[in-house]
Amino acid sequence: SSGINAEYGDDNQNGKLEAKELSKIIPTEENFLLAYSIQSQNLGAHLSSQDFLEIWCHYDKDCSGYLDFTEAKDFMKDMLKVNSVKVDLNNVQYLDTFFKTFDTDDNGVIEIDEMAAIFPVEERFTNALKQRKRFSKEEFDRLFDAYDTNKSGSLNAKQLPKMIADLNKSSKTNMSDKQVAEISGRLIQMFLNKDIPRTELSLVISSNTPQHGKQFKREMNEKRQSLMS
Repeated sequence: SSGINAEYGDDNQNGKLEAKELSKIIPTEENFLLAYSIQSQNLGAHLSSQDFLEIWCHYDKDCSGYLDFTEAKDFMKDMLKVNSVKVDLNNVQYLDTFFKTFDTDDNGVIEIDEMAAIFPVEERFTNALKQRKRFSKEEFDRLFDAYDTNKSGSLNAKQLPKMIADLNKSSKTNMSDKQVAEISGRLIQMFLNKDIPRTELSLVISSNTPQHGKQFKREMNEKRQSLMS
């Protein structure tokens, strides 16, 4: 959140952009981020992990863990409509500002952790998302299939710690047994000790974007530019 703090004026240094801070990003009457912030942070309310994932999956159509330019455009347009902000919905300047605000690693897409980091989502969810870059989507899929022996599409609280431990080994992330237990416990709590669906678990603990993917970034930005022209 240091980039957010420095560039967008996180005055109280809490890593979240609150209503009065968001107003500095786009100093116009049609400040869509300000409007959304006022709605979502009403009375200091926090989004639960389930609420956030439901919203995210509505826009992340292919459950990739990131919003490409088309998906992000749909998200922004809906936020404008919900808050009755009267602007040209095809205004490329708003779209460009939207992307720059959320795409903090400048890889041409808005990843789920980038979105969650500056919205009022419960802390245990944002903490869980910190692990996602450790594990690839491919490795996640391989191990999930191995553990989901009854093909239910979900894992239970007993299976999850074993899968996380295997992910740690196969991905060579060198987490300690204590760290594995902490991550597993956090996820089990987050999903209220119920069976955890594949899609939601994949979004939270694995990443589908190359960490140093110059080609990926170039392709995503080229797509973005073509849609803006």
